[in-house]
Amino acid sequence: MGEWSKKIGEYGENVVKTFFSVIGWNDLAIGVTLPCISNGKHLNDKGNLRQTHGIDFLFSYMNPLVSGQLNNVLISSKYKTDKYPNSATKLFKEFMEDLITTAECYSYSQIKDSSSSSYKYSTSNDVGVLFWLNNSPESTDDLISTVASSRIIDTQSYNAIFIMDNKRVGFILEVMKFVKTKSDKFNYFFYYPNTGQNINPINRENVGKILPVEYLNSSVIPIRLVNKDNPKEICLLLATVDNFEEEDLMRLIGLAKDITTELVGQIIIAFPDYDDTTHSQIVALTKQKFQANEFTKTVSVINFLNPISVFE
Repeated sequence: MGEWSKKIGEYGENVVKTFFSVIGWNDLAIGVTLPCISNGKHLNDKGNLRQTHGIDFLFSYMNPLVSGQLNNVLISSKYKTDKYPNSATKLFKEFMEDLITTAECYSYSQIKDSSSSSYKYSTSNDVGVLFWLNNSPESTDDLISTVASSRIIDTQSYNAIFIMDNKRVGFILEVMKFVKTKSDKFNYFFYYPNTGQNINPINRENVGKILPVEYLNSSVIPIRLVNKDNPKEICLLLATVDNFEEEDLMRLIGLAKDITTELVGQIIIAFPDYDDTTHSQIVALTKQKFQANEFTKTVSVINFLNPISVFE
């Protein structure tokens, strides 16, 4: 039985639209149709030549992780009431082939030219996202691990494709639910680290309201929290999809130390299964290893699914 799958069921069929709203992907184009220009290479599910491709959702934004890059995100949404099949590879390949061939034709489409014309950019990056979700509490959560070794179609496309299953979507939704419970006191922003490709000082953004597509499959979501009454009180939240492990805690504390040069106040590291009774001693011993008391005393560890008195 999947805990994340039960979470997805709580949101219902509108889970994908809810997901977009909480990660700042607003005003998406819905139900976009574009002509197939593959010269007979793309076939439909009946083996006939494709005339058109369909895009469930289309979203464009300037990438804060790469200076001057426009990201065009092509989204395919599959929501089922049945659990993931025991052998998901065949259906997964069909979904992926459809998205990959759509991206190939989108790259040369008038729709892309038209939607991109209002942006000032030096490069564009067409990215695919496949949402394959279900609301069955009996379903496994982690589809990605099941299909990770699948060989997809031979293609000339180099477009990145991100896969969103119950585990990934449920994780981000629950983190943002926790953040929203603090919205009466804190404004929140996604944190954009220095990637080595976003160093242009003219348009460099450290934080923003849009979750970059590159974060979708990340095991850690970094969020900056700013006190509405005292903007100098700034907190860093690092939420992870992984269960509590000493090695992961060490890594996340180190990450927080690296990126808090502009931050003051509290550092919150959030796991989905943290239990204070079981794990607090491990936390204390791990913090001691840094030999940086002034820093580590600002670090607290919580369970984002069941937080207790954090920020109070």
